[in-house]
Amino acid sequence: MYNFNIMVFPMYLLSIIFSLSSSSWILIWMGMEMNLISFIFIMLNHPIYMMKMESSMKYFLIQSLGSLIFLLTINNSMIYYNEKFLIFAMVPPMALMLKSGMAPLHSWTPMIVNKFSMKNVFLFFTLQKLVPFFILFSSWNYMISYISNINIIIGTIGGMTQSSLIKMMIFSSINNTGWMMMSMMNSFSLFLLYFMNYFVLSFFMMKFIFKLQIKWIIQINILSMKIKWFYFMTVMSLSGFPPFMGFTPKWLIMKNLYTHYTLNILLGIIFSTISLFFYIKSSLIMLTSYSSVKKINSIKLLSTNIFMLINLTGPFMFYIFN
Repeated sequence: MYNFNIMVFPMYLLSIIFSLSSSSWILIWMGMEMNLISFIFIMLNHPIYMMKMESSMKYFLIQSLGSLIFLLTINNSMIYYNEKFLIFAMVPPMALMLKSGMAPLHSWTPMIVNKFSMKNVFLFFTLQKLVPFFILFSSWNYMISYISNINIIIGTIGGMTQSSLIKMMIFSSINNTGWMMMSMMNSFSLFLLYFMNYFVLSFFMMKFIFKLQIKWIIQINILSMKIKWFYFMTVMSLSGFPPFMGFTPKWLIMKNLYTHYTLNILLGIIFSTISLFFYIKSSLIMLTSYSSVKKINSIKLLSTNIFMLINLTGPFMFYIFN
């Protein structure tokens, strides 16, 4: 299994680099197909083989459909490129949105991603979105503001009704996808700051969920108080709540885009405030309640201490970048 990862993971990273560095649509499509195959291999490299086989097959079918639509319609899209909102010009970006699980073409993600392993969920939330992000921004940048608004709104509304922790994180990812798309409207450096911030937060959150085998929000009640605080700080940072590290990138987006994209920023602020509901709902009760059940504390204390220190760097980041 270890040797298998050594072979497949470099191919996975190279497929992303290949797609991002290609100037031909055919080469970009080939890079995305290489990425799909390598990601499927990573999915299948898991002890619970049959369950992963089912989810990987469903994922493959969705991705193949998106790739087929993209390949068949890209030439027509370029013919009608100046007719920005003609249906032919909008089909290829919608195919990319389908592949990356962006709203409103996200309905397959809760059912399929819910069965992924920790590694696959983390990759799907982060690296799997890079290629569609950059293709959309470089070729259909006039759609970015609309896509970001839709993702922020649907990510917020969808997350409010979830009792499953991993599904809540899926809708949180959709919400953060909208903010990442919005950051690209300003500069690449701001996108990179937001992406790296979300990369770190997603890693620790996925480690928390899968190491402790937490499926439902209510299960967090049986954890020790230290781990509850770890969870609380992580979700508050994901929501962009000050003074945690997730606040600075959102503040920079609001500061830099407010003049030219006032409506986008106002929508982002309103729905980010609403999204605090499902983050606080999942953590506040656990911090104020007591359970007689034996406390579970199986995450290494060193890793939690390190992350809690990193998470409190928000004020320093704000001072440096503001």
